[in-house]
Amino acid sequence: MVGRFGKHGFVLLCVVASWSSQVWAGDVEDAEKAETARQEAFRSGMEIIVNDLNESRYDTFLGVIDKQELINRIFGLRLIDPRAKKQFNENLEYTWDPLIIQQLRETDDGLKVTLLGVESRGSHGRAAVRFDLPKLQFNYHEYDLRLDAEGRMFIVDWMDYLDGMPFSRNVGEGLVTVLASKQALRKLLDFKNPNERELFQLGELLKAARDRKLDRYLEIRDGMNERLQRQRIVVETTVHVARQVRQRRQMIAALEIMSEYYPDEPLYSLMLLDYYFPARKYEEALQALQRMSDRLGFPDAAMDARMSAAALVLDKPQDALAYAEKALEREPGLELAWWSALNARADLADFAGSVAALQRLEGEFGYELGPKALGKNRSYAQLLDSSEYKSWRESLE
Repeated sequence: MVGRFGKHGFVLLCVVASWSSQVWAGDVEDAEKAETARQEAFRSGMEIIVNDLNESRYDTFLGVIDKQELINRIFGLRLIDPRAKKQFNENLEYTWDPLIIQQLRETDDGLKVTLLGVESRGSHGRAAVRFDLPKLQFNYHEYDLRLDAEGRMFIVDWMDYLDGMPFSRNVGEGLVTVLASKQALRKLLDFKNPNERELFQLGELLKAARDRKLDRYLEIRDGMNERLQRQRIVVETTVHVARQVRQRRQMIAALEIMSEYYPDEPLYSLMLLDYYFPARKYEEALQALQRMSDRLGFPDAAMDARMSAAALVLDKPQDALAYAEKALEREPGLELAWWSALNARADLADFAGSVAALQRLEGEFGYELGPKALGKNRSYAQLLDSSEYKSWRESLE
């Protein structure tokens, strides 16, 4: 090499190579710093939103929604009647904020929101959030995020697990049903070449759903052939309408159908729990929880606590205890985690641990867990007879 370029040429090559490697290393370092900054922007942005929602402040959440992009996704390639689209656009000034806020399902006690995790690559990100609902129930949102050129975070859409679909699809399909043409109805189906009767039935079905006429809806659905009944649009809508009109028995029946046609769909897992647990299909419930956990991709104490409950009724007390302890480790202030720990510990005759859980449930969550209250549940019989429990109750007198 020296012979070809000469001594000075060889030195020059070495200098250039050294300089190039330094520049490349500098570029890599700058890129890593930029990526770290973007990741922090996503995380801090979501933390601010969650903190404000927990204080029942909605302006931050509403302000970071990329309204135009979300509207574009709502319209998408759907064949929405121009009159329905025009009316939607004209009413946005008054209806947009309420439409968004109602998706949060605020309770009488406000919102309790937990940020489960944020991940990102470049200018695109994803965040998972848990909403605590009454009676130890939960919902989850999965947000589709982006950063603009100035590093500001925006929400462009989100998955709502109680609906089993993205917000944009939920609203978009609702607009389709306002004045649905045959072409629009065809696009809602997964199979090609529906006949005239099928299109007519689907149109009438969606009208009944829009008007929340459950009896009429079920009459139409029951008259459909199976290939139409098993369509996602039909299966999902049946669950949604029954829930909207608060007909729990019909909702459970609709969920049973959903479990038959789409048992492995992770987007339906949360909804299906309302069928699996009452029907004592505990193995299916545990599998649904695992599918949903895998889909979310972030650890969640509430998920662990519910897995504990499923494992316990499957006569796997050690697994139940492990799930419960994991839930408490992740989130010591989660009420359901303490109930799961109590039940698993009591089943394993860990009465000292059971009393510790009872103390937290009484002291932190306001329960009265004396013999009369616990005696209603036969699984606590041994606990009530234990010296640990009796000593604790005596100490309170």
